[in-house]
Amino acid sequence: MEVLNREVQIDSIYINKVYYSLSYNRFIREMMKNYKYNGKNYLYKPFGEIMIRTIENKKIAEDIDIIIYVPTHKRKEALRGYNQAELLAVYISKNLEKPLLRENLIKTKWTKEQSHSNKIDRIINLKGSFQIKDSSEIERKKILLVDDIITTGVTMDECSRVLINNGAKEVIGIALTSSKNN
Repeated sequence: MEVLNREVQIDSIYINKVYYSLSYNRFIREMMKNYKYNGKNYLYKPFGEIMIRTIENKKIAEDIDIIIYVPTHKRKEALRGYNQAELLAVYISKNLEKPLLRENLIKTKWTKEQSHSNKIDRIINLKGSFQIKDSSEIERKKILLVDDIITTGVTMDECSRVLINNGAKEVIGIALTSSKNN
């Protein structure tokens, strides 16, 4: 499994750069499905290790103050038992010795599953879904935003919009993989 360390282009004025670590192929798609939907949450360790390699390769760690993850709605997290992006962020935070900001960026709106939605539907679905509880914790901070997969970039863009509009200085995104065509 080759770690790619690629940058993905997303249409956003709010996010500085977005990187991903692995090609989205049949094997990774199956592993992601198991990680997200089939209770194989222990995969966060090898996935997190792969993402750390990308962070080190791209020299991202020196440019960030805090780590934040893409939140899921509380009900969805309760049904799944965990937030897969949070598990990755906790691992990355611990290994890079960077502070992790938990439960400040929150998802307040229940949204339908997006895995089969197009970009326009995703934009409509996610609009107004995320909020910051305490903007003082992110003001003037350079943030690493962690997610598991980038499909269209809409989720990263919407989270970054909320972070920047609440005082964050800069947002850099990282995901394990991306199915977005460049």
